[in-house]
Amino acid sequence: MTGVAIPETSEELEECLHDDNRMGEIFAAGQLSEFNRQYMVKALAKARADLMPQMREQMQLGKQQFLQAQAEDGYAPAAFRPGYEPNRQDRRMAKAIARARRKLPDAEWQAEKQHAFSDTAMGAPFDQEAYAASMRSFMYTMWKAEKQARDRGDDETPGKVQEYKRALHQALTHGRPSNAGMAERIPSEGGYLVPEILRSEILMLSLEQSVVRPRARVIPMDSLRVPLPSIDDKDHSANVYGGVAAFWTAEGAPLSATAPKWSNIDLEARKLTAYTTIPNELLQDAITPLDTWFNMFFPRAMAWFEDVAFISGSGVGEPQGFLNSPAAVRVPVGATHSIAFADVTGAYVRMWPQSLNNAVWLCSPDVLLELIQIAVTPVSAGTTQAIAPPGWLTASQAIDYPGGGNGDGVNYRLMGRPLIVTEKMPSSASGNTTTPGALSFVDLDFYLLGDRQSMQIATSEEYLFANDLVAYRVIERLDGRIWQQSPITPQNGSANTLSPVVKIDTTATS
Repeated sequence: MTGVAIPETSEELEECLHDDNRMGEIFAAGQLSEFNRQYMVKALAKARADLMPQMREQMQLGKQQFLQAQAEDGYAPAAFRPGYEPNRQDRRMAKAIARARRKLPDAEWQAEKQHAFSDTAMGAPFDQEAYAASMRSFMYTMWKAEKQARDRGDDETPGKVQEYKRALHQALTHGRPSNAGMAERIPSEGGYLVPEILRSEILMLSLEQSVVRPRARVIPMDSLRVPLPSIDDKDHSANVYGGVAAFWTAEGAPLSATAPKWSNIDLEARKLTAYTTIPNELLQDAITPLDTWFNMFFPRAMAWFEDVAFISGSGVGEPQGFLNSPAAVRVPVGATHSIAFADVTGAYVRMWPQSLNNAVWLCSPDVLLELIQIAVTPVSAGTTQAIAPPGWLTASQAIDYPGGGNGDGVNYRLMGRPLIVTEKMPSSASGNTTTPGALSFVDLDFYLLGDRQSMQIATSEEYLFANDLVAYRVIERLDGRIWQQSPITPQNGSANTLSPVVKIDTTATS
């Protein structure tokens, strides 16, 4: 509108309505509707401008009161408390997760589920130290900073480094510094405890290379031995959970008492040691080669040997692999050293029904060749009908299951469940005459992985002095075994027992 000033308040509107000249111009131009619209726009804008600061102030006050009440009750996350500023530990974990996200599906979920970081681990008290900023800083401080400081006449730095070393040794030999009396004593082996923030980064990088750890039930161990309760559940024909039964009871009739049979599973921290040497020339001027080794090769190597034990370990001085679990069900094949479709279906139906939505297949590469070329049921005398792999064995470019497929992002599914191809599984070829499980169907959620959540690294320039090599050793402690301790007889009394671990035995025929 032109020629007439639009009022912004109710007082200005009242003044305008009593001004015959102004209202006459509006009516003469036929702009009463436009006048009303523009007044409403201005009035609302002014009201909003007046009210918004008050609304923001009240909202902020409400938030502060809510967070304060939550903090007093111990429920408020640190990151949401008033005045919170991220510390170095938070920033380091955010960076580690960001790096791992490039390789892992939902790295934050992996870190949470696998207990990759624990603020109660042995190395956690040292995360705020300057040397915990990176693996490079840690290694430089422990092995080079003191000597180089003395060479340049720095008398202050060597004293600080000695304090760091004493604290790390104390944690190794007595447990956490603040809880020395409650942790078991560990003989010192000359190494240094890795700060938790760095240990968790190494562990997260190894998850992509692991088969068992990302799918297992991880149990943080706060002592050398952790006993876990287990129910002796063997037979469902009359009861469940090792002795619990329910009865239809007439009114007034006596009740029948039942109780489960309990047992214990002991997880005992076993020592896994990695050892390597690096030519001294590579370490003369920089720590980079060792930093690269810890960030690239070491996580893969540790994950490799963890998996070997979690799959086929004997349980004596090492974790018990699921192939050696007393709960495992063995399914012989129809023809030695070969796998037919009937063998696959025979193993599938022996899986505990409650685990069918979680179990995964694991096989060696030579088994994959057999699965792709499998032929089944005779259609007439002397002939067989070949099954096209897409009918029951599918491959896709999905990345939902780290560690599966052929290494190029291709993942297989067998009978609708993920198929992980790894050379850590037994071979089905004639050279393997003793080890069953070349193709196994396993619910790894039943695998208890006890993690002591400590990592120790040590170096020696003297051990291989004559060869001009520097020796490095890394130690972590963990254990593992299947929770279920025996196959289960189903409720219908069938002779075909069920289990969360089913292995096809290509060394024997049915």
